[in-house]
Amino acid sequence: MKGTACNRASRHNGRVERAGYTRLYATLSGALLILLGLAGLIENSEFEAPELWSELLGVYAVNGWASLLHIALGLAALLLAQSLSRLWALAASFIFVALGIWGVLAAGGTLLFGVLPATRAVNALNLLLGAVALIALAASRWDRIKAVVSEREERIRRRRVERKRRRERELRRRRLGTGAGSRRPEEKRRRGSETGS
Repeated sequence: MKGTACNRASRHNGRVERAGYTRLYATLSGALLILLGLAGLIENSEFEAPELWSELLGVYAVNGWASLLHIALGLAALLLAQSLSRLWALAASFIFVALGIWGVLAAGGTLLFGVLPATRAVNALNLLLGAVALIALAASRWDRIKAVVSEREERIRRRRVERKRRRERELRRRRLGTGAGSRRPEEKRRRGSETGS
């Protein structure tokens, strides 16, 4: 009974520890996005003319809509951090990678959705946030990924062993077949000589 309780506890601790990667990502990315959004609103709170964006710290392009989006995503991240951190990591990986790729492929000076500036710094941060979300997701699911990979490797190994056995059987059959074929003429000769005498 104690052993099973310990096993359950260790499994639970393992799950909590693995979920910690996405929880940490959700908490840190949420805090970063909220701070970025608040700083962006202080720098530029332009909603009516989004093309009049400003550069936060001389690098990061912000306007009212971008800052509002940062705050909304940051709040979502913090709300989901405790119980649905993996969902946030999955959503964030999709959102930020898509925005980053779209921004990279868009022509210079383009506003995504007509309101979000897509400068190099913005695209770089979006791609970074998306990549870190994917890493956190992979780390939280590492045991499952490892199990799937090892299962596939085991299947491949079994197939190789089975092929090797089949080849060996085929070689044995061929050897036995040629050996039997060579014996039969000798037996016929002996029988022929016995009947002739």
